[in-house]
Amino acid sequence: MSDRSRVVTLVSLFRQTSRVMVDELVERMRAGGYEDTTAAHHPLFENIDPGGTRLTVLAARAGMTHQSMGELVGALEQRGYVERRADPSDGRVRLVVLTAKGRGAVRLAVKEIAAIEAGWLEQVGAAGFELDVRALLRAGLHLD
Repeated sequence: MSDRSRVVTLVSLFRQTSRVMVDELVERMRAGGYEDTTAAHHPLFENIDPGGTRLTVLAARAGMTHQSMGELVGALEQRGYVERRADPSDGRVRLVVLTAKGRGAVRLAVKEIAAIEAGWLEQVGAAGFELDVRALLRAGLHLD
């Protein structure tokens, strides 16, 4: 099947756009001194709360299995981005918490994500579209 006859769905375009944006973020993070980050780490960083998050909650938010998130947490723990601590509200449960290195990575990521989004939105505006993409997507996902 040639590329011209292939059906390109909105779902595939969103997935591809997301991948391109995350890849750009990873490049910027590496340039900013976080050379050991990959796109695979993104689900943890985008779902962790400032005070820490239970592994089961991280897995559910990311749409991953508990086991897969556990492996991701273990890898980031070895790299020094997160640590596991007892949950102050229930000592039997552990929270995944950002370390100083992890908080620095998140601060840089937030800054770089804003720059990436601004660049994409500028392209949308240059193409003649005036819309609030974020509000439109949030409404479509029923997040408001």
